[in-house]
Amino acid sequence: MRGTLSTVLALAATLSAPATALAAESPQDLVVDTTREVLQILRDNRQRVVGDPAYVRGLVNEKIVPHLDFEIMTRLAVGKYWNDASASQRATLVEEFRALLLHTYSKSLGEYKDQRIDFRPFQPEARDDRAVVRSQFQGDAGQPVPVDYKLRRTDGWKIYDITIDGISLVTNHRASFGAELEKGGVASLIASLQRKNAELGP
Repeated sequence: MRGTLSTVLALAATLSAPATALAAESPQDLVVDTTREVLQILRDNRQRVVGDPAYVRGLVNEKIVPHLDFEIMTRLAVGKYWNDASASQRATLVEEFRALLLHTYSKSLGEYKDQRIDFRPFQPEARDDRAVVRSQFQGDAGQPVPVDYKLRRTDGWKIYDITIDGISLVTNHRASFGAELEKGGVASLIASLQRKNAELGP
């Protein structure tokens, strides 16, 4: 359940309008406006989202990929072992981690069932190139779940982590990668990710 919630919310936060329209937006505007857009896409295309995997993959690649900072996400998930990796290994880690996340996002698209996301007032961070957009996810029952979207700005704002009820998406992956890294280092983690992605298919 927790994994499903995190991936659905990650998807909602990162689907967006064309990049040229986002350049002048604040991080709060980016997340709020684009969340509304993706939720409308899901509602308008419900049958196709559920029944057409190729359509879902295309939607993910068009709408999500340009707005996630996969390199930073991978670096944070790999932790201290990033420094041990060669340039080629780093590129492969980013590619495989990206593929794993996109498999998960694609699967999660079909699980949205009109839950509500309410956004809290924006509070600037100490660094003007970092931002946190805070929200609450209201499911079918129970207490709202706090969801924080962490962004950084380079040539534009990109999401590099999402915290669900205090649990970081990146930290979760770091924990799962840890045993493989301790056992066989970076090469072992790469092989493990490649196996998982092969099993999940194109």
